[in-house]
This record gives sequence, structure tokens and C-alpha cells, in this order.
Amino acid sequence: MVMRIFVTGATGYVGGAVVEALVRAGHRVTGLSRTPERDAAVRRLGAEPARGGLGGLAALLPLLAEHDALVHAAVDYGLGPPADREAIDALLAAARAGKGPRAVVYTSGVWVLGETPAPAGEGAPVDRPAAAVAWRPGHERAVLEAGGDRIAAAVIRPGIVFGEKRGLVSPWFAGALAEGAASFVGTGAQRWAFVHRSDLAELYRLVLERRARGIFHGVDGASPPVREAAEAASRAAGKGATRAIPVEEARKTMGAMADALAMDQVVAAPRGAEVGWAPRHPPFVNDAPGAFREFRAA
Repeated sequence: MVMRIFVTGATGYVGGAVVEALVRAGHRVTGLSRTPERDAAVRRLGAEPARGGLGGLAALLPLLAEHDALVHAAVDYGLGPPADREAIDALLAAARAGKGPRAVVYTSGVWVLGETPAPAGEGAPVDRPAAAVAWRPGHERAVLEAGGDRIAAAVIRPGIVFGEKRGLVSPWFAGALAEGAASFVGTGAQRWAFVHRSDLAELYRLVLERRARGIFHGVDGASPPVREAAEAASRAAGKGATRAIPVEEARKTMGAMADALAMDQVVAAPRGAEVGWAPRHPPFVNDAPGAFREFRAA
């Protein structure tokens, strides 16, 4: 069934991939846009732009209510948690105001799990999130508690997303090219859970089309040590060297983000099978050459 779907962050790193996946599947997509330039970018993805911004989505309530599904894939670190919560409230209000079944998907992230040295699935507690995202568990609950017979509410938690030229992995390629080494925060013994952006986008599509509910982890199932992943990225860029940045040093410029990057996380995604999701890309350590080609081409 063709759905009409609204997406915040439609030209962002995750949101843009989601829009592409939904358009490719034949759905009618509306993407939030702040400027004429962003309008053009949304149209290039095959979607229709809707002018607005985080923190002011309530003004678009009549338009939002016309959509079968609403996806919050945007993040604005400048506006912070209040804008994120306003977006949630607006999307949920639109879902309640609309006629017929509605779906709402909220984008969180695996950092809400905190340190997870043992594999953590979707049922793992979120009582010790990274300080940088300490507000997110409450926003997840707001979405999930709004679900009911008519509203299918879901939360997707991406891992470390790679592919294209944005995200947390691209600086490894850029650093290797510019400085001869890929830099990472911490000892490098900590593990990260990765996912390719196009695989992640397919998870969104499947969750929406199947009106799935609850929490879904968007990770590829491999959680390699960061040093190993950075070495793979550096080799793909023709180097191979890495540089460890002590957490104390990274905090001076990155704040709480440094501690999040240094967390040890092994994350599983057992619920993906419920909607027929399986990543098509190899784990990052194996796919680093392909990711580097995407980086250079972007």
C-alpha cells in the first residue's frame, strides 16, 4: 500500500537516506525544509518540501495530519532537547488528529544504552545513558506511550552510521588523507556497533510498512574494537596508521561527546528479523574500502 509519509531531517545524513528508500518503494514523501536551497535538495530526492523547522512544527499540524506516517529523523544540537521534544509532540498530535491508522517513528541512538560490554538487544535497560544523550530515554518513552490501537509507535536506535561523506566515520578517512593517520578518542579497545546508512534506511521502510511497534536497533551485529575499525579506514585511504586521543584531551573541545565515543558497546538487533530486516553491507571493517569509495565520490 502506498503511504503518504512526512520526514523531518529529510536532507540530513539519516533522513536523506530514509527519504530515498521510501521514494524508491513508491511512497509519497514530504520532507521538512528550512530554505529554498533545501527545498531543491528535497525535490532531488523525489519528495515534496514543506517549509518549517524544528521547534516550530506545531504550525504545520494541518499538513502533518494528512500523512499516514510521520518520521522524526532530524537533530539540531544548537536547538537541543526542547526542539526535539516539540517535534515529538507535534508529530504525535498530528497522528491523533488524522483519520485512520497512523505510524510515528522516532530516531534515537544506541548511546542511550550506555556501556554494554555484553550484547544488548532492544530490551536492555536505558538507566545509564551517555551524558550527551541523557534526555533521550524520556523522549523515547513519550513516543512509545502514545501508541495504541490506531497509532503504531516505534523507536529506531541507529548505531554508528557509515557511508557517503558525513557521520562519525568520515573523519577517519579525512584524517588519514590529510595527516596520514585516522584519529579516535580513547584507547581504541572500546567497541562500536556500526550500520551502513542505506541498510538503516531499509529498516525504517520496513518498520513503517509493517506498522511495527516498539524499539528496533539499527546495527549490523558486528561490534569491532575502534582501533581495528580506524585501522581499516586508514588502510582504505592508503595509509594504515591511527592516533589515539586521550578522553581527557578530547573533552576540552568535545565535552560529553568524548565520553560517548569512548564507551564500550556491543549491540544486537534481534527484532530486525520480525520485520524482515537484514543488513546487506558487510560489517565496517570489511566494508571500509567500499565506504572510502563512497567518501571520495560524495
